Amino acid sequence: MLGALKVNERWHMIIERRPALFLAALAVSAGLAGCGTPESMTEPIVSSFNEASVEIQLGQGDMGFVSEEMRAQAVQKADAKAAEICARGPNRRAEYASQRRIPLSQYVYVTKRLYLCLK
Repeated sequence: MLGALKVNERWHMIIERRPALFLAALAVSAGLAGCGTPESMTEPIVSSFNEASVEIQLGQGDMGFVSEEMRAQAVQKADAKAAEICARGPNRRAEYASQRRIPLSQYVYVTKRLYLCLK
């Protein structure tokens, strides 16, 4: 308990003596914690495959936060990944069937695209 009190006192002294430095550090850390790289948001992830269909998850977060160009690039990557995965089974051609958004939290959704593997 005493250690936590000393840490609290130190933070209080930093805030009083250099509020601009504290606010800048807080803004940088909050900015870095809340943002993912656009590249990681557009990387396709295979979420299921059963030789008749493949489901591709677009990125690791809500695609609503990326530009239209990045969204189109993510769809192209998902199409290519689905074609690659379907080519491994007996049905060789991937055809887009549907898309859905699945909530991860109150504000963040993940987009999943379903492809049918056809002959």
